[in-house]
Amino acid sequence: MRMKSRHRHRMHRTHKNRRQKKLEEYLEILWYMYERHGTNLKKFLFDIHDDWDPLISEELKKQGYVEETETEFKFTEKGHDQARQLVRSHRLAERLLTDVLNMKLDHAETGACEFEHILVPEIVNGICTLLGHPKVCPHGLPIPEGSCCREARNSIESATKNITQLEIGRKARVAYINTRSNSRMHQLTQLGIKPGVEVWIHQKYPVLVIRINHSQIALDEEGAKDILVWEQVNSVISDQVIE
Repeated sequence: MRMKSRHRHRMHRTHKNRRQKKLEEYLEILWYMYERHGTNLKKFLFDIHDDWDPLISEELKKQGYVEETETEFKFTEKGHDQARQLVRSHRLAERLLTDVLNMKLDHAETGACEFEHILVPEIVNGICTLLGHPKVCPHGLPIPEGSCCREARNSIESATKNITQLEIGRKARVAYINTRSNSRMHQLTQLGIKPGVEVWIHQKYPVLVIRINHSQIALDEEGAKDILVWEQVNSVISDQVIE
């Protein structure tokens, strides 16, 4: 009897988890619509009519995630916060899997869909910090800001410099890439310019040239202005060493 009871409990928990996952998937769909259309989603629900289950919609209302009137269908504060966190987790997971583990984007998408349901906010913030608080996912969509981003921005603004402010021969560590351009983020990442990487200033005119390990990289003005660094004290390198 005890084993049967335990088995029933496990089955109930599995069913509950599956139902919660479905609700979260619908919240994520609504967030994408919210990004495109704004607060009131009533007249845009027909766009996803084929993928929309009225029973799930009722469950979302029952659990206090959305509210509906004759003219409005929108997130409650609770629903907005939950959907925002899910999307934040998903898009950061995509960045982790593509930038750090070098997974192809279609494979990363599958992994991110699972990550978003299991990652707690503290772990999500840890991943965000590890990645240097990226602003966009690999698709170019905005990553909702977390408390760690705000804290980092406040401290970084007072403790870092733009890479263009450094003198020739100075060594620094990349702190943050401050761009909402997915193509620029991808370009800089492909060049090896990521948070935590050490760089040396090799040349400033006519273009900025930096050195990472044994590679020299020329940066245009648009790319350089997005890179914030921590200058390392007593880190002047002679021209002979740089050459």
